[in-house]
Amino acid sequence: MNAKLWPSIPAVLRVMAGWFLLGIGVLNLAVSADGGLTDTFLIFHLVLVAGGVLLLMRRRLIPSRPGILVGTVLTLAAMVATTIPTTTRCCMAEYPARHGFPYPFLGIDGGVHVDVKYLVADLIFWACAGLLTLAVIALVEALLPERRTPVDLTRYGGHAEPRARDTAEDRTGENVGGLT
Repeated sequence: MNAKLWPSIPAVLRVMAGWFLLGIGVLNLAVSADGGLTDTFLIFHLVLVAGGVLLLMRRRLIPSRPGILVGTVLTLAAMVATTIPTTTRCCMAEYPARHGFPYPFLGIDGGVHVDVKYLVADLIFWACAGLLTLAVIALVEALLPERRTPVDLTRYGGHAEPRARDTAEDRTGENVGGLT
């Protein structure tokens, strides 16, 4: 296989995932717009749409390494925190103690039951939420003042050859081809 194709594979996968998320989110919102929208369903699909749009953006928002670490920790903490409370929402009605957001994927009643389909949906949701978190962090970092140590450039002033200025004539008022 040609080695020049390998760099384009991640870009193709990113674009395919972006269109998939955007399409699924918009399609499900359009189909459910006639009254089937619940708050959780709406949040889930709006996050999918936003994640798809971020993946399709031409200019990617990439935060710094500490920003990536903070965004990852925040996203994982949010997923764990929303899994702890017991919910009575939609899915897995046979289990009275259901856990997970946006869809309960963990049922506890005489044992632990994990519904893989809802777990995958939650992981996709939290991956998109993490992508949104990273985009916000990148935007905030772009607004922050630069924190590099300033470099003193005064000792580098002047011409590369000290005698070159002495022999060159002054041409400050000269017009060269319409340029001043």
